[in-house]
Amino acid sequence: MRTYFFLAAGIAALFAAPVMAQSTDNEKIIGVGARVRTAYDGADSNRGDAIPYLRLYGEHLFARSTQGMLEGGWRTRASGAWVVGAQAVYESGRVTNESAFLEARHFENLDPGASIGLHAEGDWKIGPMPVSALLRYRRHIHSDRGAQADLRVTAGIFARWGVQAGVFGQLTWGDAKSMQSYFGLTPRQSTMTGLPQYAAGASARDLQFGLLGSVELSPHWLIPWGVSIQRLLGDAADSPIAIERCNASVNAGIAYRF
Repeated sequence: MRTYFFLAAGIAALFAAPVMAQSTDNEKIIGVGARVRTAYDGADSNRGDAIPYLRLYGEHLFARSTQGMLEGGWRTRASGAWVVGAQAVYESGRVTNESAFLEARHFENLDPGASIGLHAEGDWKIGPMPVSALLRYRRHIHSDRGAQADLRVTAGIFARWGVQAGVFGQLTWGDAKSMQSYFGLTPRQSTMTGLPQYAAGASARDLQFGLLGSVELSPHWLIPWGVSIQRLLGDAADSPIAIERCNASVNAGIAYRF
């Protein structure tokens, strides 16, 4: 089923009309939604939670959830289409009682936290199609949680009858500490969980593809939505806790645009 969804998303991206209007920094959005997501990266079960929809840009300060995670910080135009900045990012953890697999093996929670880092992003148009690229580096405030880097590309593919849609892809790389803290098992953890000891090294962590967009209800109110597939890579995919290498996520909500 997940393979079919992935293929359908790719076909939609190839054949949809590339006429989505590009958002401007003056367009601000705030809202709330519901999401069905995997219990943790690599889990074989899903959970639901509430999520924010946020897109607020000032002259230099910003807060957003539109680039794959909740983040805020400072940015400035560097040259031409490029913007550079610094950000703080909310980093989700791993809750044991959300997964029967983790709970049965007495895993400890991996607490949520925050990371800080730098980013560079640019916006272009290929014909009528808007395209954006983001390169983001983030280091967890707890040194043993390591650092990650994301490369994300988004393209608008449809805008008609009050419906907008885009397609995105994101590749995430993790250093050895980041990979080990989430996917590795120390000798102590191995003894406690009954799973084999596992040392996860620096590697590509996951690849995500998806569709995202909105449906206008009025000039100010809209329904944002998104669907995505995540594929674990490298040492993440080989981890003893990675029961499913592919996970899906779906979200929708209500937001106010001003």
